[in-house]
Amino acid sequence: MQNETIIGRETIRIKKPTLYGMIFSPREQFERIKAGPVIWLPLILLSIVSMCVAIFVTLNIDIEYGAVYGLELTDDEISVMKAINLVLATLGGLLGAPISYAIFALILLGISRMIKAEVGYKQLFSLIIYVSFISMIGQVINQFFIMMIDGNPAVYLTSLNGFIRANGVLGGMLGVIEVFSIWYYILLGIGLVKVANISKPVAYTIMVIFFIITLIVAAINGLFQGNI
Repeated sequence: MQNETIIGRETIRIKKPTLYGMIFSPREQFERIKAGPVIWLPLILLSIVSMCVAIFVTLNIDIEYGAVYGLELTDDEISVMKAINLVLATLGGLLGAPISYAIFALILLGISRMIKAEVGYKQLFSLIIYVSFISMIGQVINQFFIMMIDGNPAVYLTSLNGFIRANGVLGGMLGVIEVFSIWYYILLGIGLVKVANISKPVAYTIMVIFFIITLIVAAINGLFQGNI
């Protein structure tokens, strides 16, 4: 598909970026995003997939609700808790993705303004959506194979924790060191260079900082789950 820009009497055709192109020709997609960012269709597609993954995980993960909430629950009460979790997972998957993309784009815009990079919010929003397609592929692939082997939906097979099977803080951190996650951060760094005109050292420094923050959050989450 193409966008058309009219300059004087000439019509310049600008090709739209594609999601599948992020796999085979990401640099070309970044150039297209810079020239003509696209948001709505890929955002809707990724939100729907995110919702489906969240529902699948909620239906297949085993939770001892009585132990979690410190209560003796009846079967009917457990069924209600499961239904509530399913609704929350559905809404979280459908709305969580676009909200997180929008917030992350706003953070990157603030950083770009501080270092005086010439880029707009729409370009950064589009960049994050298209790069997030890589993470979404990882989620779908992992959940498919987890279903095939009847594994734990919370432990990605493509992460280090898929091999080590650690719990607590270590398990949380190893879960973040994952093939598609690393791929995502590398592409986002390249995207910042191509789309936001940020120098390579600065772009990759930003990505390393965000990755470290992700590790810290995962460690805290692992500690919380370990205590439960």
